[in-house]
Parts: sequence; C-alpha cells; structure tokens
Amino acid sequence: MEDTLELNTTDDPLQNRTPVIPEEEEKRDWKKGSRLLSGLVGCNVLFFSCALLTCVFTEDVDIFEKDFFIFLTLMMVLCISWMLFQMFFTWRNKNAVLYKDCQAGPIWMRAGIILFGIGSLIMTSLKIAYTAESTDCITPMKITQPVIQALFVIVQTCFLWISCKHCVQIHLITTRCFLMMLLMVNLTIWIITVTEESRHHTTELELFFRRKASETNSTENNKGGDEDENSCGCSYKCGINKRVFLYLYPFNVEYNLFAAAMIYIMWKNVGRKIDENAFFHHGLGPGVRKHIPLLGLFSGLAIVITGLVMFILYEVGRENAQKLWVSLTAFYFFHLISLSLMCLANVVGIVIFQLDKRNMCNQKNPSRTLDTVLLVLATLGQYGISYYSIIAMAFTVPFGLMCGLTFSYSVLMIIQHSLQNAFIIEGLHRLPPANLLKDHPKKTSPMPVEQHDSLRRISVQEDENRLSLTSPQRNRRLSRRETLARNIKSHLKKRKTMKDFYLFLFLCNIIFWIMPAFGARIRFDTGLEVHFYGFSMWAIITNICLPFGIFYRMHAAASLLELYSMA
Repeated sequence: MEDTLELNTTDDPLQNRTPVIPEEEEKRDWKKGSRLLSGLVGCNVLFFSCALLTCVFTEDVDIFEKDFFIFLTLMMVLCISWMLFQMFFTWRNKNAVLYKDCQAGPIWMRAGIILFGIGSLIMTSLKIAYTAESTDCITPMKITQPVIQALFVIVQTCFLWISCKHCVQIHLITTRCFLMMLLMVNLTIWIITVTEESRHHTTELELFFRRKASETNSTENNKGGDEDENSCGCSYKCGINKRVFLYLYPFNVEYNLFAAAMIYIMWKNVGRKIDENAFFHHGLGPGVRKHIPLLGLFSGLAIVITGLVMFILYEVGRENAQKLWVSLTAFYFFHLISLSLMCLANVVGIVIFQLDKRNMCNQKNPSRTLDTVLLVLATLGQYGISYYSIIAMAFTVPFGLMCGLTFSYSVLMIIQHSLQNAFIIEGLHRLPPANLLKDHPKKTSPMPVEQHDSLRRISVQEDENRLSLTSPQRNRRLSRRETLARNIKSHLKKRKTMKDFYLFLFLCNIIFWIMPAFGARIRFDTGLEVHFYGFSMWAIITNICLPFGIFYRMHAAASLLELYSMA
C-alpha cells in the first residue's frame, strides 16, 4: 500500500513541478499589485481629464475651461517636480539604476522626440505671445498654463533622454505611479491637440462645402467667414494665422505619442533585471554604416518628391473649383501607384523572409510587444474609414471615375496595411544573423605575446597538414568551401535586398504621414462620402479614424527604420 502511494505521488505531474521560492513568488505578486495600483491611478487621472475636457468642448462656459486648466497645470507641476527629483536621485544614488534595457529608447526615437519637442515649444510660444498681447483676454490661468506646458516639454525631453533605458530598482510603487501619471498627462495633451485639430479641419471643410454650394453668392460667404473668424473670441488661434497652427499640430501630436510610448516602456522596466552586457542589436547599427541601398533610396526619394508635388497641386486646386477635379484625380492616381508598389515590396519581403530561415525571438520584450500592439490597433482606424468609404462607393449611382478611384484607393489601403503589418511584425521577431555578432565584439583584455606565438605555431601546423592531404580530400574540402561561399554570398544578397525594401517603405510611409498630417482630406474633398453619409456623420467618422491612421504611418516608419538598422 505504501509503495503504491509512493508511485502515485511521484507520477503526479503537479508534484514534478519545479518548486517556487517563497520570496520570488512574493516579489512577483507584489509586482503585479503595484502595477495594478499604478494602472488604477493612471486610469482615474485620464478619465477625470477626459470628463473635464468634454465639458470644455461641449459647453460654452468659462468655468469648465478654467477648472480644466487648473487641473492640467497642477498635474504638470507634479510631474515636473517628480522628474527633476528622479533625475537628481538617480544621479546621486548609484544603486537606484543597476540595470539598463539596451532595447529601450533607441537613438532615432530620442532624436525624434527632440525634433517634435521643438515644434511643440514653438506652438506653445505662439500661445504665450498672443495671450500676452491680448489685454482683453489676459487671465492668470491663460498665462500660467502655456508657460508650465513649455517647461513640462523641456523637462520631460531631458528626462526621457537620460532615463529612458533605466530599470529602476528602488521605490518601485512610487516610480510606477508617477510614470503612469506622466503617461496619462501626455495622453490628455494628445487628446486636446487632436480635438483642436479635428475641430479646425471640420470648420474649414464646412466653410468649403458652404462656399461650394453657394458659389454665386460671394458676399454671403464672406460674411460667413468673417463671422466665423470673430466667433472664436479670446482663442489664441484668432490672433495668429490658422495655417501656422495647422503645420504645428502634427509636431505636438507626435511628441506626446512618442513620449507616451517611451514612458510605457520605462513603466514596464521598473524592477526588471536585465543583463547589461548581453548582446542586443538595436538602433542605428552596422546596417546603416556599411551598405547604403541605392535602389531603395532613389525609388523612395522619387515617391517622396512626387508626393510633395502632388500635395502642393492638391492644396492649390482646392482653392480653385475648376482645378479641383484635375488635382483630385492626379492625387488619387499617385496614391494608387504608390500603394501598389508598397504592396509589391511587402509581398516580396515576406517571400524572402520565408526563404531566409532564421530563429525567432520569443523572449519577453516590452518594446517589441508595444510596437506590435500599436501597429495592430492603429490599423483599425484606417480599416474603419476605408470600409465606410467602400460601402458608400458601392451604393453610389452613377458609378463614375471618381467613385472607381475612391473605391480602389480604399481597397488598396486595407491590403497594404495588412501586408505591411505582417511584414513588420515578422521582421521584429526575427533574430539578427549570427555573423552580426562580429560587428559588436565584446571588450576583452589584450592578448599576451605568448598566446600570439602559440596561435602562430598552430596556424603553421595547420598549413602543413593541409599540404599533406590527398587530392580527393582536398577536392572535398574545396567543394565545401565553395558551397559555404555561395551560401554566404546568397545571404548577403538577401540582406541587401531587404535593406532596399526597408528604406523604400520607410520613405513611402513618411510621405503618407506628411500629407494627411498637414491637411490633406482627400475623402472629404470629393464630396462622395459626404453626400452619402451627411456632413456631420462623415466628420465624426473621419475625426475618430484619421488620427489613428496618421499615427500608424509614423509608427510604421519608425519600425521600418529599426528593421533597416538590424538588416
């Protein structure tokens, strides 16, 4: 009986599990609990901000705007104080940061946040300048809020540049809570900017359709435009040319999104222990230094230059009703050709991935997980607006040239986004080739003279053994070398081809980000979807889906740049 009991206990799979150390299990549970606590703090901050922001934009009451500015200013002051303390504390206490995530905060992302931060500072400076000049609109909060926001951008940029790789090991709960609060403040500012930009574009498009519907009555349109200009009251956009803000909105939007992504990685890395000396190929590495793919560079630059020319013609054509149809047709044809080439590059890249077998990295990586999730979620916005457009075109009678172009454009958008997501996600999970480690030699001590002499003797002995080989053995060895050389040559050719595709797709995504970010609303200007859904309904669909589509292009471009550096 005792023997059977012993056999049953040993055969039980639950008994064969590796024992968990109580201290490690306690730390793991506490880590989950602190993440949950910081997540709850962040969610409350975000939802309360959105509730106040909804009151500001839906009700024309000054008290809501004042309360919102007070709350946002207090949150930014709190985040600024913590960031300054954190930078000083980690500088003084060397035990605060014992580990660093080499894959977090690559150089291109830190350079991007500086570039977009400069644009955000220019936009904030214009707000401060106009508020200071307008004596009728001066209130303490309207002066304080943009000043605090400018200081917030400066301190946060310095903080992210210094601390984006840190894996903090001290005061974990406090660090997680403040990082999540900082993340939600950036998302709140992003929501404000996107809402202001959407209202600005919607107002412009409403005036455009009103002017288009009553072209004969020009005086009425001029009065309507004057009323619209005067209706903004003390808004800072009244004293400054609206076109200036139209060109500065994308910088502010991308700055807060870049900052939110980097802060999320820092939040995930709190308490994480990583081998700092491990090899991680990340950032602008040997792929940039060695080989420059001319085919991808010139073809991508051709798409960028052509896109800029088409965008200028499109903006000029919008002001002239006679040139509008020609500019829209040319703009659509450019999109169709470019999207077809991008689809072809993605398909060929996926085929090369299948031919070039490599190991896949399945280890936990917050940066790669965030990239994948953001790519998939941002794609949903473009899917939504494309499917709405497809339905509208399918039921539009008569089905003319513009309907066909819009229908084809929407279908190609869905196909291109799907193929590009599959291409980028598989590329992010592929491990670099083995010979890439040679470009990153580990730091070792100098080799002694005796070891040099012994290695020289070994090489001389190998040469003598090679000469003593018989001819069949020598031929077999030569054939193996030739096969190995052919494999290496084929592998290098695939890598160079992939770099052409990465660079081409990177430049294409950049131009496809520039055009909608700086005011191209091609699906509005045709008027087909507006007539099918109505102006208000189509404005809601566009204002919800389009910001995600714009963010997708920038994020895809950043991921492709990372893949290019890893090739």
